[in-house]
Amino acid sequence: MALCLLIAFTNLSVNAIVCAETQEQNMQSLLGEARAAQSRGNFAEAAQAYRKAVALDPTRPELWANLGIMYYESDNHPEAIKSFQQASRLNPSLFVPQLFLGLEYLHSNKPEQAAKYLEDAVKLNPSDLQAAHSLGKAYAAVGDSKRATELYLEAVRLDPNKGDLWFDLGTSYLLQVENDARLMTSTYRDSAYVKLRSAEVLAAEGKLIEAEKAYKAAIALEPPVPCRYAELGITLLRQQKIAEAQEQFEHELQSSSQCGLAVLGQMITDVISGKSEAALSSLTRAANADPAFVRSNLPLFRGALTEQQVRSFIATARDNAISSSPIDLPALIESAFVSDELPPTSNAAEDRQSSITQAQSLSDAHRFAAEGRYSRCSGALKPALQGASTNSLQLLAFCSFYTADYQTTSLAAQKLKNNPATRAPGLYWESKADQNLAIQALSRAGEIDANSPRMHVLLGNVFRQQHHWDDAEAEYRKAIALDPRSHSARLSLAITLFSELKNDEAFSIDESLLKEDPADAEANLLAAEILVQRNQFAQAEPYLQKCASLKPELLPRYHVLLGRVYAETDRVPAAIQEYKMGLSTDQDGSLHYQLARLYQQSGNKAAADDAFKESRQLVKQWNGRALGGLQQMGTDASRQ
Repeated sequence: MALCLLIAFTNLSVNAIVCAETQEQNMQSLLGEARAAQSRGNFAEAAQAYRKAVALDPTRPELWANLGIMYYESDNHPEAIKSFQQASRLNPSLFVPQLFLGLEYLHSNKPEQAAKYLEDAVKLNPSDLQAAHSLGKAYAAVGDSKRATELYLEAVRLDPNKGDLWFDLGTSYLLQVENDARLMTSTYRDSAYVKLRSAEVLAAEGKLIEAEKAYKAAIALEPPVPCRYAELGITLLRQQKIAEAQEQFEHELQSSSQCGLAVLGQMITDVISGKSEAALSSLTRAANADPAFVRSNLPLFRGALTEQQVRSFIATARDNAISSSPIDLPALIESAFVSDELPPTSNAAEDRQSSITQAQSLSDAHRFAAEGRYSRCSGALKPALQGASTNSLQLLAFCSFYTADYQTTSLAAQKLKNNPATRAPGLYWESKADQNLAIQALSRAGEIDANSPRMHVLLGNVFRQQHHWDDAEAEYRKAIALDPRSHSARLSLAITLFSELKNDEAFSIDESLLKEDPADAEANLLAAEILVQRNQFAQAEPYLQKCASLKPELLPRYHVLLGRVYAETDRVPAAIQEYKMGLSTDQDGSLHYQLARLYQQSGNKAAADDAFKESRQLVKQWNGRALGGLQQMGTDASRQ
């Protein structure tokens, strides 16, 4: 009997072994089929093979993960999610299911859910580029620009040669600028820091008269902000108000603000006055003290000198060139005032200055700043950044900004911003630093994808939203050079040229677009805009009649233009109706004012009084809201 039992158990064991071997052979065959189909790009066939594999052994998480990838590649997203979820249940420490579940939810516009999985993916594999980049996108989608920026920075460290990573980093910085601008204008609008930032924005947009008023308003407030007089002086120089500018530079030097812009400003006034030798002596001293400061800030004075004055100053610098100078002054002057090429970003002298990391006191840093040695000042304070006092942080933000070390400025500003007592200066320095970091990142994106028309259009859009018209125009022209038939590049260039008052070229480009597609709503709107500006109202109306399919965000502007056409052609009731539909775009009160005048013409005094009252309120708000453009800039850029 025992012998019979032994034989029976032996047969069962053999059968189990044979069965297991057969199952493994089948599994290997299915995996071979899946790999072959995958190599041919036939993901649906590969998914079918993996489905059979998981049916054969549903306990292996790797099989579920591979099945999910095939569904993902086949755009069968619901089944992909199910497969990845099963893989994650079987083994939560697997990287692939966490990554792809995050990608799936990101694709489904569910960034909060995506972030949970992508956070796990980054923890499991911190060096994976796709995980870091995608988590950054998830944070950006939920409005957490700070964490998004941190992830994008990590992504560009992992692969600094991908233009789309730099583009996302740049737009993320712009979103941070937008967030800061919103907080500044809502909570700290009466702060000297906010008034000064508003003036800087206006000056950057070329609105010099408005900027001058804003600078004077900032100067009248406490606390005194470094470089406020000098920045006003630069704005006055750009308006050719030389004596007034000189007075502001002297005020800055007397204020003990340690602002080297005043020294550069006096140097520029010497050039204008024909004192080239004295100007060169001042520039040489400043460059010897800190080449980084001079190189990054001399371009602020572009537009203050005539072409002849620049050429004469360059000639003087060449005639007096000193081989031992730490910086090539003739090249520096040319890069600042003539060329669009940026000057070099480092040299041996600077490296020696910035390499000093031993502990130094706050008094040492103040002394370096007073001597115009801002790199030394920043280098003295940076090692103690984590535990720095508010005084040290403010000085570090100042010194690092004026040596173009914007990353350090941003870090110091974040710490200032976290302290309620120093939140206003923190917002000020972070806004300035992050805007420069955004431009640097976007410029890097353009350099990497120099042959990508799409990238140049995207960069042009960002610069246009910043009102950096020259930069926007240059990017659109690059895109057109690469793809002369690009509709988006040509239309965007035409819009930019119109904003620069180059209406003849703008209209010529627009006409070529309308010849290709007479029904193009945006091209028709631009044509009408140009003709209305020329007071050719009857000619503009046919173009406006072709704007029915405009994007919703452009419809208010369409109604305003049509209202203007009706008003100028004596159709007052129709004009009133159109203006009322476009009032959402009235930021400065001008539309309410025009509507009030129309109400007066129609004899509706009560409606006219209400519209005039609203116009006055909007004018008052507009005068104190120069940062508004920054608030919209980041939002628009993030949509590209």
